[in-house]
Amino acid sequence: MGIASRTLAACAACALAAALLAGCAAGMGKDQCVAADWRMIGYEDGLHGLPADRIGAHRAACAKHQVTPRLDAYNEGRERGLREYCQPKNGFHAGINGAAYANVCSGAPEAAFVDSYRYGRQIHDARAELRGTHARLRDAREGVAQTEVAMTNVTAELVLPKLSTDRRTWLATELVRLTQQRTSLLSRIDQLTQRTQQLAVNVQVLERQSPYPL
Repeated sequence: MGIASRTLAACAACALAAALLAGCAAGMGKDQCVAADWRMIGYEDGLHGLPADRIGAHRAACAKHQVTPRLDAYNEGRERGLREYCQPKNGFHAGINGAAYANVCSGAPEAAFVDSYRYGRQIHDARAELRGTHARLRDAREGVAQTEVAMTNVTAELVLPKLSTDRRTWLATELVRLTQQRTSLLSRIDQLTQRTQQLAVNVQVLERQSPYPL
């Protein structure tokens, strides 16, 4: 087991646990357990990169129906599925889709799989950061628009002739606050715009250097 793969497995633990819990909750019904092709079930689990303890979920589900999985057939099928799963191209697509890696590959295939997974994950994360920055930029621009509407309303009320002194004082203070808020938002927009441009270039470079078609 390589250090890189252990690190990836640790980072993916929460997402993987959630996925496995969802699968366990669904379980296998009585008919499925009785008629199960354990070699095929193992193959499908391996093909999806599920860990070896996935058989535990099947065992728990079928125990309710007095059915015991055929471990030898399951493992044989799972190994066949893993040979197909542990390909660099699959690692890349798992990474770029943000999927978890459960540290199921080994030997030379693991190193190539993990390298491709990392690159795909790098593109995934870069795209996610770009989307997040775009969203913050959009929020800041909406904030400026709302602030300017508020400033217009306050200014319009300030010029009214019959305002109490207290009201006029509050409006003047509010206008100062809104002006400062607008300035702060405009500064944030400048920063986010620059950051968005940098991230967009980074995504383009990563995508252009991708070892597989996107």
